Amino acid sequence: MVYDLHNDLLTAGIPAVEALKKYDDAPLHVVFAVWTSVLKPSLRQLCDMHIPECGFSASVAVEDLGSVKCETEEYEQLFAEMRPTYVSLTWNGENPLGGGCGYESPLTEKGKTAVAMLAKAGIPLDLSHLSDKAFYSALEEADKRGARVLVTHTAARALCSHPRNLTDEMAREIAARNGLIGVAAVPNFLEHGLSYGENCDVNKYADHIMHLCSVAGANRAAVGTDYYGTAYTPTGLENYKDFDKVADALARRGLNGKEIKNIFYENARNFMR
Repeated sequence: MVYDLHNDLLTAGIPAVEALKKYDDAPLHVVFAVWTSVLKPSLRQLCDMHIPECGFSASVAVEDLGSVKCETEEYEQLFAEMRPTYVSLTWNGENPLGGGCGYESPLTEKGKTAVAMLAKAGIPLDLSHLSDKAFYSALEEADKRGARVLVTHTAARALCSHPRNLTDEMAREIAARNGLIGVAAVPNFLEHGLSYGENCDVNKYADHIMHLCSVAGANRAAVGTDYYGTAYTPTGLENYKDFDKVADALARRGLNGKEIKNIFYENARNFMR
């Protein structure tokens, strides 16, 4: 079983129905994130989005709430109607809610209000794509409001110094709040110095899982592939069937079957409960 915290298929610009067929009847739960940075939808358009019929379990989330064309007071309606699995505030760069990756500014007042509304609705806050400054600003606001937090698609900055990755300190902060860290199948997050189009292999993916287990605990690591949101995936990790190779790589590094099952599925399922 694989519980994927982040898949961009719904906004990838390809026929979703056809793409989903290769996963039919697979032992999966996939969270399809609506990437609003591209769509810039209205509240109504976002609420009307749906997952095509598929042969596996799936749910929907919002990526980059700040790009949705609606007023702050309408967030409550959005959360009630859509019931997203989680919501992130930004993509890269700045938006009305705060500083995304590459723009070192904290949450705005509108961003703080969004966190409060998420907490009230019981919807987890995804800290993916926030700049370092906004990450800690959002953590502080989440603590004040009682919002649960996770990072759905990232990797370990200690192994690859990409600004989208978490430092060990950040990972420990997530773990201290009983959060979750999804490891992305994005080569540039996994191996430092890759040029566009260059690749790494499945072992790098396993290395990042192991590192995050060591600093945050095996009960805080999860899967967040970013499939269809990345132009390239590690060699040997092109689809969900390839997670058997990840399992073998993790077993060689000393994880037992229960720990691997938890990372692939149970940690995410338990968090979302």
